[in-house]
This record gives sequence, C-alpha cells and structure tokens, in this order.
Amino acid sequence: MKKLLFLLLATFYANANYAQNTVLDSLVQKNVFPFGSDSNISFQGKGWDVLLDEVKQSNSVLLGETHFTNEIPYFANALVHAVEFDNYFQEVDPYTVAIIETKIKSLSADQLNDFVKSHSTNFSFLRYEPEFAFFKDLVDRNTKAYGVEQISIFADQLIISSLKEVSKNKEAINLYEQMLHDSKRAALKEGLEKYYLLSDDCLQKIDLLLSLKLSDLERKQMEDLKLSREIYTNRNHALRIQLMKNILLNQLPDWTNKKNLFKFGAVHVPSGETILTKTDIYDIGNLVANIEDGNFRKSLHIMLTGGEDKTVFKPFLDEIKDEEQWYCFDLRPLKKSILQNQLKVDDVYLSRVIKGYDYLIYIPKLTKSKEISVE
Repeated sequence: MKKLLFLLLATFYANANYAQNTVLDSLVQKNVFPFGSDSNISFQGKGWDVLLDEVKQSNSVLLGETHFTNEIPYFANALVHAVEFDNYFQEVDPYTVAIIETKIKSLSADQLNDFVKSHSTNFSFLRYEPEFAFFKDLVDRNTKAYGVEQISIFADQLIISSLKEVSKNKEAINLYEQMLHDSKRAALKEGLEKYYLLSDDCLQKIDLLLSLKLSDLERKQMEDLKLSREIYTNRNHALRIQLMKNILLNQLPDWTNKKNLFKFGAVHVPSGETILTKTDIYDIGNLVANIEDGNFRKSLHIMLTGGEDKTVFKPFLDEIKDEEQWYCFDLRPLKKSILQNQLKVDDVYLSRVIKGYDYLIYIPKLTKSKEISVE
C-alpha cells in the first residue's frame, strides 16, 4: 500500500512539474522578439522596435548588466543615440565620475589621453575601453553623469590627488602626499596588501585628516572614503546598498522629473527584491521604481545577459535559433501568470528575475572587453 501511495504521489508531482514547465515554455515562446545589430550603432528587428517603444514611454530606464563586455556598452550607446536622456547613472563613485567628466570637458585630446593613460587603473568600471568610450560620448553629448557607488579600492590615488590639488590646508596637503606615496608603494605588493584603502595606515591618516580644519568638499570625501573602507573590510553589502540609495536620494531634485538612464550590475536594478538569492535586500532599482510610481511616472527594468549556457535560463535558451541575433523576452506576461497562480517558478533566482524585470535580453555571443592600454 505504501509503495502504491509513493508511486501515485511521484506521478502526481511529476505531472504537476511537467504542467508548470509547459506553461513556462509556452509563455516564453509567445513573448520572444529577436533583433540584430547593424553598422550604425543601432539595431534592427521586432525586439529593438518593442524596446524603443517602451524606452520612449518610460521616465527612468534601468539596465541590469553582465559586467565587462563589449556588447552591453554597445547596446547602451545605441539607446542614447535613439532616445535622448537627461541623466546617466553608473556603478562608479560620484567623485571619480566628477573628476573624469571634468577632465573630458576641459582637456585637449592629447592632454586627456595622457590623463587616461596615467590614471585609468583608478577608474573602476571606466578602465575598460568600451565603457570609457561610452561615458565620453555621453559627456560630449552633454548628458549629465552621476556616480552611485562606494569609492573603489582602485580609486584612492585619483581621489586623494584631486583633493591635494584643491586643499588650502598645508598639514592636509602633507598627509595627502604621504597617502599617495604609501598607496603607490602598496600597489607593488601582492594580495590584499596591494590595496592601500584597506590598510590601517590609510584609516589612521583619514582620521588625522578629519581632525583638521578641512573644506566641506575634503571632509565629505574623507568621510566617504572611510565609509567605503568599512564596507570593504566588513564585507557589508547591506551598508553598501544603503550608501547607494543615500546618494540617489541626495541627488533626487536633479533627476526626479527628467529622462534617466541607469546602468548597473543586474543584482542592483530589478523593481522588486535583489536577485542575490541569499538576501532579501531591496536595491536601487526598487527605490527608483517607487519614486517614479509615486510621481505617476514609469520605470523600465531591462536585464541583459548571455554568453554562457545558464541552466536557469533553459526555457529562454530553447528559443535561441540564430546565435548572431539577440533575443528580447517580455517577462511581464510571465510575472502576471505567477501572480495569478497559473505559473509556479521554484527557482528563487529565476522567480526574482521574472518579477523584478520587464524584459530579459539574451545575447548568445558575449565578448570580454579590454582594459585601456597604458603603453
């Protein structure tokens, strides 16, 4: 009797699982739109037309990316050539963004080239050729650039050099010089010791600086440098997200009623919970979605991924017929089906992707971007 009951239950669950997979496969199949790149920094095809229509209707467009690729900056560049944005937000700290933006606007081509070659290793994500080229194009187009992130462990020399140039406090200038010297020496070491920001010496000098009479600019950057160090040393992801939200809220008057493009790692910009499955954090994508909703406006959340064969995306990969094409999947019908209890997605990651993003763009061939050459 027990054996019979076990077989009946096993059959029931197998049939239920098959039925759910069938529903998922059917919804994916009905809501996929291919498109392909052309030679004019743009795309052609149904998927591109669908996306552009949605982008034009949305106040804030949030791109959740796979980092360090050539294709995703190309996609973002195609968007800004097709639709005009007032503001661009990226996963780089505000100070690095402001310094680089100022240099792009004020230096000659040769001077900018020298600056980039000297400091590109301090640029965080902007040290990659396609990312820097995209950012420079935006600045040249007079799109206002914002940074929303902690200060990178790679960026301390750039930040400190900038403060040294503007400081009026001789004691502070001397400390900045010492920090730059020590940071350059640390960079020659191996392992975590190469990151000066993580050192006790860096913390001690930050505290010394904060005890001095500094300009508001210097004090704010030293405080944020200290906070960034705390995030790194304690591996405090929740604090990092708090900082990112705080930066956005402080900038709110500048972007709340304008056309905004956000480009961050995919974990940061779903409209619901983060797709980091072991946490329940609501990231900046959720904050932006709520702000736009509260202003009777719309946010659009697009996830871009591809390249590797991810098992979790198998229903979507089954629709890839041509690896030279890109594939746009409308996730909203899937989300609606989940909310109406017609579709059950057991995988937490996939469930959060579907519920947090409006569209999934799958790129069969992703290529790694190169860092800026310093030779």
